[in-house]
Amino acid sequence: MLNRRHIRIKVLQILYAFFHSQSDDIIKCERELDKSMNKAHVLYVHLLVLLVNLKSLAEQKIEMGKNKLLPTQDDLNPNTKFIDNKILCLLTENLSLIDKAESEEIFWDENPELQGKLLRQIQESEIYNTYMAAASSSFIEDRKFVSALFMEFIAPNEDLHTFLEEKSIYWLDDFAISNLSVVKTLKSLKPESDEYSRILPVFKDEDDKDFAHNLLTRTLANSAEYKKYVVETASNWDEERISDMDQLLMQMAISELLNFETIPVKVTLNEYIELSKDYSSQKSKLFINGVIDKLAVRFKEEGKLKKLGRGLVE
Repeated sequence: MLNRRHIRIKVLQILYAFFHSQSDDIIKCERELDKSMNKAHVLYVHLLVLLVNLKSLAEQKIEMGKNKLLPTQDDLNPNTKFIDNKILCLLTENLSLIDKAESEEIFWDENPELQGKLLRQIQESEIYNTYMAAASSSFIEDRKFVSALFMEFIAPNEDLHTFLEEKSIYWLDDFAISNLSVVKTLKSLKPESDEYSRILPVFKDEDDKDFAHNLLTRTLANSAEYKKYVVETASNWDEERISDMDQLLMQMAISELLNFETIPVKVTLNEYIELSKDYSSQKSKLFINGVIDKLAVRFKEEGKLKKLGRGLVE
């Protein structure tokens, strides 16, 4: 689920908190990184569970209609296309999702009004009514519909964001990757999928998990040395004029250059320039680009820049 960019963001946040705290407990710092990355996955689970809950709420609404004192024909013969949606049924029966939801604290039951409001918005929408009015449906159409309602009503929903952000400080920056992961999960479901289909793991593979911890620990362990490299290279800048965030971004970039043999120099440079756009000032990208580019040349000349495999790509 977590890609390398999101891992870098997580490491950056943990490093920033560490250097602005009174603690020097590196083990605690590593635990915080694990917690932060796992929390992103829990948000992804919350969003999948929300789709299941909306199906359940729609079923309850149908049953309430049938049990009215004076039910209408629509109440007695409801359109069940939404609750019979093949994608929603697969998510409801998914053992991997059920197991993960049971092992985590899921917060939706604390706010039934929010879910009810969301279901009403969906059922009053053109997307929903067009889907329900179609005479027939296929697996692909069902998948397209669930993806559309997720992107239209759930992914950008500020009420959902506010509610969930109050439950975990870690989720402020996690919605983008979690939303993309939900869409990826929906697209991965096939007609032959069953309850044993796996939801996305926290990491694509062990390499990404190792990358996260190594980037954190090696940046921490060599922070003073990396800071010296930055100051020497930015000689026309007073050290006090280099923001804490720019310092951290450049120290992480240096750590990648020197310690991660399979990551190309250009990838490292581009990644930290992109991060600076979101986490630092407008001028930072040019400053960081200049410093890291010069350091890459220096490290290569000094024989410190050792790249293997795909890391050889310039």
